[in-house]
Amino acid sequence: MNTSVASSNNSFTATLQDLIEYPTSGILSKVLLKDNNSQYSLFCLAAGTEIDEHTSTRNAVVTVVEGTGNLNLEGQDIALSPGVFVFMPANAPHAVQAQQNLAFVLALSEHSPEKKKINQKTINIIKFTAPILRKHGKTITTRMYEIMFHKYPEVKAQFDMSAQANGSQPAKLATAVYSYAIHIDDLEALKAMVEKIAHRHVKTNVLPEQYPIVGECLLQAIKEVLGDDATEEVMTAWAEAYKVLADVFINREQQIYQTVNS
Repeated sequence: MNTSVASSNNSFTATLQDLIEYPTSGILSKVLLKDNNSQYSLFCLAAGTEIDEHTSTRNAVVTVVEGTGNLNLEGQDIALSPGVFVFMPANAPHAVQAQQNLAFVLALSEHSPEKKKINQKTINIIKFTAPILRKHGKTITTRMYEIMFHKYPEVKAQFDMSAQANGSQPAKLATAVYSYAIHIDDLEALKAMVEKIAHRHVKTNVLPEQYPIVGECLLQAIKEVLGDDATEEVMTAWAEAYKVLADVFINREQQIYQTVNS
């Protein structure tokens, strides 16, 4: 059951204990405040109630008012008791179990920005260039690292230079770029690859502001290696495609950083 206490941005104050009502079973929730950017709700769970694992597209905060229970957040059990505060990043799997009657405030942040979609023209161009990337991929990525280490020597510390010397790192990146090219219209197929790379990036402290550096150097390398095949149309498509992929990594890595630092 859901009831509404307030539905506007007007000033509002209440004593939470006065609003708590436990159902004989299940859940009773009350929306305390709601606008286009956020929502604050009071959840009252009868003892023994369970909320199955689910996710939210928005960042969320749980603040326990009274009672006890358990929150399983991304596989980790968190004991809930009065005063416990839990931040949950968007898309993090979580489930709740009320051991006693349990009341908590759930605050949902602003809606996550809609994922940017790659237009069909860009998809067609990237797929068309995929065979070229497969043929010249390692040459491109080797040149990309040369450009990057020359223009931005400060990033060298985050790379295994022995892997640069033996060519294994450029080869891995070339494989990743080619995989992206052939799956650009089905990014879900790249989930395992993104997860592996994102965790490696977190271990080496890759930051969001470094992605434009990599993009700049990668595009320059593509242009140099492909020569006449790197038309303005092709370069524009790859610039757009890279930006979308960079956003995927940035968002996932921010989630991992938040989990590691929590």
